[in-house]
Amino acid sequence: VAVAVALARLSSPGLRRAMGKGYRDGDAPWRFSGRALYQLNLVKSSEARKHVPADLKLVELFGYTLGGVYLARYEDSPAGTFDEMVALGGLVWNPPTSCAWAARVFVNDERARAHGVKTCGLPSALARFDDDDEKSDAETRRDGWWKNVKPLSVFAKARAFVLDGKNKKRFMSRSETVRLRDGDTGAEVCALALPGAGAGPLGPRINLKLPSFSGRTSACPDLLKYSLDMRANVRLSGPILAETETEATTSAAQANAVPPRKQNGFWAPTGDVRFPPAAALASAASLSLAQSPAVTDAGAEKEVPEKSASGTPRPPADAELAAILRGKPLLCIAFDAMEMDVGAPTAVAAR
Repeated sequence: VAVAVALARLSSPGLRRAMGKGYRDGDAPWRFSGRALYQLNLVKSSEARKHVPADLKLVELFGYTLGGVYLARYEDSPAGTFDEMVALGGLVWNPPTSCAWAARVFVNDERARAHGVKTCGLPSALARFDDDDEKSDAETRRDGWWKNVKPLSVFAKARAFVLDGKNKKRFMSRSETVRLRDGDTGAEVCALALPGAGAGPLGPRINLKLPSFSGRTSACPDLLKYSLDMRANVRLSGPILAETETEATTSAAQANAVPPRKQNGFWAPTGDVRFPPAAALASAASLSLAQSPAVTDAGAEKEVPEKSASGTPRPPADAELAAILRGKPLLCIAFDAMEMDVGAPTAVAAR
C-alpha cells in the first residue's frame, strides 16, 4: 500500500511539474520539497529600515523588530536540487498581512536566481555553499543539519567507548559550518555554524498558508504578493550562529597572534559551538518571505549591488548583512519533509 501511494504521488501533475522542468508561468504554483531552518532574530529597527520600503510599516518594539535567517536545502523544485539562504531584514505590516522582508537572497542555481529576480522581484544572487570539512579530523564525526547526519545514540556512544575507549575521536562529533562564497569570485560572504539534525522521530506535521510580499526592485518595481502553502513536520532546533567575512578575518588574525585559550560556557575548549536552547517561543505562522527594495515609494533608487561580467549581482559582504545575521536569536524552527507550493506573484497596493 505504501509503495502504491508513493507511486501515485510521483505521478501527480504537481510533482511532475517540479522535477527540474523550469519555472513556466502556466505551471504555478511551483512546488519545492526538502527541508529548512527558519530562525527569528532581534534586529535593530534602524538596520531594518535600510531594507524596508518607506511606505510599509515596520513592526517594532523598543527599537527592535523581527528579522532572521531562512536556510533551505531543496531536494526537488522547478530548478531541480539547490540550496537557498535568505537574510530577513525585519517584520513589515501591509494590512491585512505581516511578513518578514528579505534583505538578501543567495542561491546556488542560475535558474532559481533568474526566476527570483525577474518574476518574484527578489534580490537573488549566486553563491556557493561549502561545508567546512577541510578543518575536520578524518576520524572525528561531523553530524548536523546540513548533511542530515543524526547524532549517535547513547547506546552507540557507549559501544564505541567500550570497543575503542582510547581513541575518543571515533565517537566524538563536531558541529557543521557552512560557508557562503561569491558565485563568481569565490570570496567568502559569511559562515553559518549550524545546529544538529533531529535526533528522534519527526515532529508533528502542520499546514501553513503564508501570503508573502516581494518586489520594489529595478526588475520588478511594483509591490508584489504571492501565496505560499507549506506542509512540513516541525520541531524546535538549536540556533544558527553566523560569522561575517570581516569577523572571520579578525578572528584569523587574532588566532595567529595569540595562542588560543581554553574557554568555558557556550564555546568548548576545542572551539566547537555549544548551541544554547531557544530563548523564547513565538508564533512564526504569520511570517513569510519577501525581499529587499531597490526603490522607495518616492521613486528614489537605492544602491544596486555590483554586477559581475556575466550580469549576476554580486553577494554583498557588508555591514548591513552582518547586522542581520548577528542579531540575537530568539527561536529556530526546523521544517522536515517539507513541501511548499508557491503561487505566481501579483501586483498589490501599499496601504
